[in-house]
Amino acid sequence: MNLATNEVIGTLKDLIAVGEIIKAHGIQGELKVIPLTDNLKRFCEIQRIYFQAQEGLREYKLIGYRSFQDCVLLRFDGINDLSAAEAIGRGLIYIPRNERPRLPAGRYYLDEIEGLKVLTTAGETLGTIVEILQTGSNDVYCVEDASGKQILIPALKTVIQEINLGQGTMKVELPPGLLEDTSE
Repeated sequence: MNLATNEVIGTLKDLIAVGEIIKAHGIQGELKVIPLTDNLKRFCEIQRIYFQAQEGLREYKLIGYRSFQDCVLLRFDGINDLSAAEAIGRGLIYIPRNERPRLPAGRYYLDEIEGLKVLTTAGETLGTIVEILQTGSNDVYCVEDASGKQILIPALKTVIQEINLGQGTMKVELPPGLLEDTSE
């Protein structure tokens, strides 16, 4: 395959990682990918991906996918054999942020939540979400104020009252005792 036929684009600025190529798989040119999504069916909605090569980002047309163990096997247009797949190498694959699948109302991607300013329903500023802890039962938002003090807020419907991505804010109704100082 002549890689020069694939478009080389600029930067990762407006892209989001959806998986990591770990190796070529089989003689048909499939690539074994660790998905960075909990819903593998999202790969059927992706039409193109970008891969970071030494000379910049390369665009590949996705022509097929299938689940394989805890990974996905992807097929790209023009990658028809093991040698061509091996030539791509290892690394993250990306899609344009504006092409990722839409989520149902009230659901958000983690990167949309990180960085939100957190306010109480009374209008008090608590800080900014700096990290999301995935605990299994529910996520927990790590909120840091201007002084560096952190509080952990459970991502529960009873706590999270409103998310406004346009304003970059989240309003919360904190459970009693959450802000009490336990250092005494």
